[in-house]
Amino acid sequence: MNKNVILWIVSAVIIFVFGLAHSVVNQNYPISGTIGIEGKKITYLFPKTTQSGEPYSFLIRNDHPTVTGYFIFDTGNGKKEKVELKKEKELLTGTTGEFPPGTKIKYSVFLRYGDKTTQVPYNTEITTLVTGKTGIIIDTLYPFMLFLGLLLAVRGGLEYFNPNPKFRLYALMPAMVFICFGFFVIPVKNFLLLAPPPGVILQPSQMFSIESIFYPLFWIGITILVFFKIKPGLLLLCGSVITILAFMFLG
Repeated sequence: MNKNVILWIVSAVIIFVFGLAHSVVNQNYPISGTIGIEGKKITYLFPKTTQSGEPYSFLIRNDHPTVTGYFIFDTGNGKKEKVELKKEKELLTGTTGEFPPGTKIKYSVFLRYGDKTTQVPYNTEITTLVTGKTGIIIDTLYPFMLFLGLLLAVRGGLEYFNPNPKFRLYALMPAMVFICFGFFVIPVKNFLLLAPPPGVILQPSQMFSIESIFYPLFWIGITILVFFKIKPGLLLLCGSVITILAFMFLG
């Protein structure tokens, strides 16, 4: 098999592995878990974010025929409201009203069986952030551009092991992708998530995050050094490692 093809396959495998690891450590992924009640499974999933424009709801898969429940949430005016979970076959559903973008819905979920009550997750208040609607274009473009940038960055690092390297090409490609990602995709996504009222201008710190600044500036710097032939292979290898670490810890 062609060595170049092997390097691309290895790059894709590395991104896949770190993508799985990222899903474990990332704090924006839903709160999920499974408990057992009298030998029956109860599986819950509580999103960390929800989009505005519709009531917020969550689902609990319930294999126990007699389990019911309720949740208590902060209505936003200092009062708390208790709402019964709606039972439909093997599902328990909780639904609140609509909330504007920026609202943090805080609630606690309780399950009843017989004369006993248990909280899920145990002794934990859940917080779900309401955001603006980003739309299908940004929802597709954001993960695609991030994946492409990471793939090209890792592939550039593996060029260190290529007997016929093209260092400049593999420095320029991730730099171009990350410039588009950091200076266009992320600011537009943040603007849509915050959904400011008409006439309100967001601050640059609200539009740009650490990752939107780090990725493009870092790879612009790498590209400049590579074009000046300052240990280009080692630079790309170190750059790819740092990029993966940034992906794991910056969000």
